[in-house]
Amino acid sequence: MKISSYISSASAGWRIFPNAFDYIIMLVWVSVSQLIVVGCGMLMGLRLPDLAAVASADADISLTAELDTARTLMLVYAPSMLLSIGGILLYRRLRGGRGRTVRFSVAGFNPALILWGVVWMLATDIVIEPLLMLLPPIPDTVGRGFFALSVTVLVAPVCEEVLCRGIVLESLRAKYGVISAWIFSSLFFAVIHGQITSMVNALVLGSILGYICIRSRSIFSAILLHAINNALALTMISFGLGDSTFSSMMPDERIRYTVYGVSLLICIIGLADLVSGLRRERLAEKAE
Repeated sequence: MKISSYISSASAGWRIFPNAFDYIIMLVWVSVSQLIVVGCGMLMGLRLPDLAAVASADADISLTAELDTARTLMLVYAPSMLLSIGGILLYRRLRGGRGRTVRFSVAGFNPALILWGVVWMLATDIVIEPLLMLLPPIPDTVGRGFFALSVTVLVAPVCEEVLCRGIVLESLRAKYGVISAWIFSSLFFAVIHGQITSMVNALVLGSILGYICIRSRSIFSAILLHAINNALALTMISFGLGDSTFSSMMPDERIRYTVYGVSLLICIIGLADLVSGLRRERLAEKAE
């Protein structure tokens, strides 16, 4: 009797959105949305940028290619993300998804938490740099100029946070609880970035953003932190420091090791804060 009851319960749970199949469908749809937008764009005369020209030794050719890359990115990225979000919302509705879609709350805007998030992100960037250096370099698919700034600092943070820390996290949270939602929304965020080095970097960043979103009970803080992170990265690229490493910018070994040690300590404190914070959220869920 108990076994049949367990099987019946598991079967009922599998039918409730989201299950593993739904998770895969959402991931695939993000990629399909990009292909649809690129395909439609090419049929309408869209010319894909020459990424090889971005690395040209000729400054004029490189700048022209970067501007063209940024313009193409704006034409492709924004529509594809809107298509991804719209399609997943429709799929969620058809599958009977429960819970919130996105948590918007101005009351969740906490300046101290934002500052802590910035410090934590910077420290993490320094700590994981040795790992990222072992992986293939991230190609410059962002470009330069107004369109690059618009996509990386405005469009991407809003769209990706609404999708990952909004729809995906909240859907998972309604069924599995806060910890599973935090883990799998972070993995979702990593996978949609495609390239292996970007995925590793996005997994770490997504873990921090997911926790900040959960702790603040609002997506606004995650959007702002995401925008700050992208703005810093774009600034480095704009000043020709995109390929620079922390080690190369800190030639003095004593200073370098001191900064690395402090960064590692910050990451340990952040991890402890994350574990205790998620535990509190889990207890709060059980009490509801």
